[in-house]
Amino acid sequence: MNEPQSHGAAEHGLSPADVERAFDRMTARDAERGRDARHIYDTLTWGEGPGVLSQAGVQDWLWYRLPTKYMTDEADYKQRLAGIAGELFDELGLGRYAAICRSDTTARVHAAFDRSNSAGYSAMRKALSASGIDPPDIDGFAWSSVMGSEEAAVRSDAERALEAAIDDGRLRVGARAWRDTQAAVVAGVLDADHPTLPGQSLRTAVHTERAESWRDLFARRSPTFVPVVDQALKQSLATPDPPSADAIAAALHPLLWLLERVGDTGQAMTQAGYLNRPFVVEVWKQRPWTDELLPLDKPPRSESDDFILHSLRTFAQHAGLVRITKRVLRRTKLGDRALADPLAAWQAVVARLGGTGWERFIAETAATLFVASRGTIASRPLVDTISQVAGELGWRTDGRPPSDHDVSFGFSETRRLLLVLGMLTEHGDWRDRTYVLTSLGTQLVTSIVHSVATGPRTHP
Repeated sequence: MNEPQSHGAAEHGLSPADVERAFDRMTARDAERGRDARHIYDTLTWGEGPGVLSQAGVQDWLWYRLPTKYMTDEADYKQRLAGIAGELFDELGLGRYAAICRSDTTARVHAAFDRSNSAGYSAMRKALSASGIDPPDIDGFAWSSVMGSEEAAVRSDAERALEAAIDDGRLRVGARAWRDTQAAVVAGVLDADHPTLPGQSLRTAVHTERAESWRDLFARRSPTFVPVVDQALKQSLATPDPPSADAIAAALHPLLWLLERVGDTGQAMTQAGYLNRPFVVEVWKQRPWTDELLPLDKPPRSESDDFILHSLRTFAQHAGLVRITKRVLRRTKLGDRALADPLAAWQAVVARLGGTGWERFIAETAATLFVASRGTIASRPLVDTISQVAGELGWRTDGRPPSDHDVSFGFSETRRLLLVLGMLTEHGDWRDRTYVLTSLGTQLVTSIVHSVATGPRTHP
């Protein structure tokens, strides 16, 4: 048997003849194990030769396909096939892969799947994360759960780069700050030049593929919106630079001010789920915003009477800046970061303007319209277009396509927040209103469209 080695097949230069000789040796000892070894090898390589063997592929077979894709009544088939795979890798001189096959980690994953699928998938995810080979999400980039061919290839490159970093000692899994090293390796892969697309990095190629997928959704289901999407993509496909920290801090001052007033110990909520009245009165006295709907000499009776306060608090919850625990509103770690770093607050607004679900859809579609129209649009075409696109994409309210009223009501929180943050101005009366974004508002909607178009895909 060959001495175990620590490198992968490609680095070792294994040839098909080397693999055949390994099969011959195993078959000579046990014909059935030799046949199973060939099956395992074919499953891992799909006819592409030993150069495609990788730790990521071995782990995927051991921890996912072996427990979930084999239809058999054999009780210990997972352990038996994992043992045969380990023997094969020993024969090929791939000692690290053999060790994974025989590891306690693999045994724990298999035992978890024996208990239930949910336990198995949980154990599998933990094993993948702890292996160091699974490419993590990094700042500014998250992997899709449903990938196109470009992204799948880039992810494979990242897996191999992580394996190489482990192999040469740059990445020591479990050592101090190893996650930072892992993230740096992935960033290096993403920012490398694309081999066949001059002027593009692997990251921008993935962004382009995702943007095409986003556009295709409208091409299939809402073709009348495609020209708007095309125009918006021209303005937002390249990663936009964020505003300066000072500009963000100035614009988001009302939100950051409220986060600070929540305090380190939090604020009690009423049984109905609103901020307590003493705090509401304190905010009313000190608030750094103007609300024409509130009397100057009479404090609000509750949070529900202060629309701006309610909007800011609701948004902060949707954005994950605060959360309610045991009827106390507390800042989260993200909220603390937003106070310390305005860019974190900006990113929260980009990711969660409008909230979730229907309101977020309205905010994203409105942002697309704003970008395409270069920051100025009348309220009537804005509402009409969003309601039409919503109906074409399958949104329903009580079994019917959303009405203009549904859209106007859903847009109201986004509109109010943009006004409070000084990113939107309004002109004309309520019957013929025109919305005009400020410079910072234009930067915000451009960032939102970029995030939506190039963000991770969750469906084909």
